[in-house]
Amino acid sequence: MPDMEITLLGTGSPLPSGNRCGAGQLVVSDGSSVLIDCGWGAARRLIATGVQVGTIDNVFFTHMHSDHITDFPDFAMMRWTLGGATTPLHVYGPEGTREAIEGFRTGLNPDVRYRFAHHGEKLSREGIEVVVHEIPATAAVSHVASVSGIDVGSFEVDHRPVVPALGFKVEARGKRVVFSGDTIRVQSLVDAAKGADMLISEAVHLGMMDDRIKMLRAAQQERMAQILEEACAYHAPTHDVAAMARDAGVPRLVLTHLIPPIPNEGPAVEQFVGGMKDIFPGELLVAQDMQKVTLGE
Repeated sequence: MPDMEITLLGTGSPLPSGNRCGAGQLVVSDGSSVLIDCGWGAARRLIATGVQVGTIDNVFFTHMHSDHITDFPDFAMMRWTLGGATTPLHVYGPEGTREAIEGFRTGLNPDVRYRFAHHGEKLSREGIEVVVHEIPATAAVSHVASVSGIDVGSFEVDHRPVVPALGFKVEARGKRVVFSGDTIRVQSLVDAAKGADMLISEAVHLGMMDDRIKMLRAAQQERMAQILEEACAYHAPTHDVAAMARDAGVPRLVLTHLIPPIPNEGPAVEQFVGGMKDIFPGELLVAQDMQKVTLGE
């Protein structure tokens, strides 16, 4: 059994993709689990992992963009009804998390009433409740929570105008993995990843995005062309990601939140990582949805 297993539930972005869902990562160590982000499709992906959803009591959000949060209502309901949760769900995230999560929970109230009317006390009244913890944004890693041997710390990244936005450092059984969240190149991420066994980072390929932007302009879709240009400005280009991983000294780099979304196999994958291996000497992986990566034996 590995010391830590991470399942990449969703490796996509807000750009539509048939093979890549929104952001979500499940971390499992010694039978305990935490969920980091829960974007579109991530809750459905959880079922395929085989994890008992009712045992996931802690969710950590990097920021409040829709592709990181919109499957939360489905997860909360699955945890309660199918999973049989009997204790409140604890949710951690930056400022704005309370507004978003309590809004989701309020929106579920009619369904919750229907479920109680139908199933009565087979459902726990505590299991559908949510406790929100908003995390201060700090440049250095700050401890957030300990979950049955899994320690989670957070640090601020740069995803302006999304302020604050967080990355997470997760430690269990002597292994460390850092999740970038959404960010441009930033020193806080490099510092957090020093000494880690793996960096799981978002990435944008500027050349591939430029091709899309040119196609949009050729089709007289200037509004969307400008939106994609703006999107490129607050994500980390592939070569910057490679440089951050190199500077942090991590042995393994996993790419997720891929912009633009690409097929799981074929020449687009090689194009996406083009030049990165000239910068980063370690192991490089372009993740697919539901792919598992492990640390330790």
